[in-house]
Amino acid sequence: MTLKNDKLTNRRDFLKGSFAVAFGLNFPESIHTMFPGENVSSLSEVRKRGYVPKRRLGKTEAMVSILCVGGYHIGRMKDENYAIRMIHAALDEGVNFFDSAWSYNDGDSEMRLGKALKDRRERGFIMTKTRARDRVTASKELHESLRRLQTDYLDLWQFHDLQTLEDVESIFNQGGAIEVAIKAKKEGKIRYLGFTGHRNPDVLANVIQKYHSLLETVQMPVNLVDPHYLSFIQLVIPEAVKYDIGILAMKTTANGVLLEDKVATIKECLYYAWSQSISTSVSGMDSIEQLKENISYAQQFEKLSGKDQSILLARTEPFCGIKTEFYKHPSQKWRIYPAKPLY
Repeated sequence: MTLKNDKLTNRRDFLKGSFAVAFGLNFPESIHTMFPGENVSSLSEVRKRGYVPKRRLGKTEAMVSILCVGGYHIGRMKDENYAIRMIHAALDEGVNFFDSAWSYNDGDSEMRLGKALKDRRERGFIMTKTRARDRVTASKELHESLRRLQTDYLDLWQFHDLQTLEDVESIFNQGGAIEVAIKAKKEGKIRYLGFTGHRNPDVLANVIQKYHSLLETVQMPVNLVDPHYLSFIQLVIPEAVKYDIGILAMKTTANGVLLEDKVATIKECLYYAWSQSISTSVSGMDSIEQLKENISYAQQFEKLSGKDQSILLARTEPFCGIKTEFYKHPSQKWRIYPAKPLY
């Protein structure tokens, strides 16, 4: 398919129409399968049911929506009730994957997700993360996460923000956090195990090569400037695919920098990420309006051709490097767009 230039900048005008409007794109009457087991539906069914496509989460065989609600933004909202309404709206629109982390917003992210899903637990696939490297701290954070989330089990628990090989050794050596994860799996407290990283793709590739038998997922940056600099897409995705590790895309807009600097539109960012070998895109959304816009793009998504991807990458190449992907260097200050929460 051809991705036309997206000039939709007025969210209010956007929402006046149906979520299923194709925005001038000539979509065929089918959504092509990209992964084994991915749901396939006609566009007429999408419009009727508000369907969000699902993909297999690697060797877990779990089916997750291609859009995942990012937990950091849920936790930073000023209005807790609004955040809970947003989670419910996501569920009602067919999104089933929800992200969080023990360290997000002093626990508010997990607590809000727990309140929102406590009566809807079977409908939500809950993922949270721990920065713990040792067994004692990992055990503490796991039990705190379960309490905050008001659940007996996590669908996915991930080792958060692996930056160095020393991080990896601390987790997987004797006395490391992996011991807690293995025990929790046996006890039914977690279903699946994964890890995340946003600085060094070589470290993530190393983890997959050495510990793929213990892990089911990896979360990493996947965006329009990543292939030009310290690329996770080029170095990590092939390793994950080789071992059937479920891939969670994050920073699809480089923490909003691609939007704030007008390098690309949200539609271009999401379509590019979904056109890679990923299971879902973890998206930080600041309003129900943004959520529904992203859901519409998920409903209408069709894989970009190789030519369209090349055109986008050629356009974004001048913006690559630390200035845009600041999170790939430990000394850089983080940018989040918008700087302050909307609600």
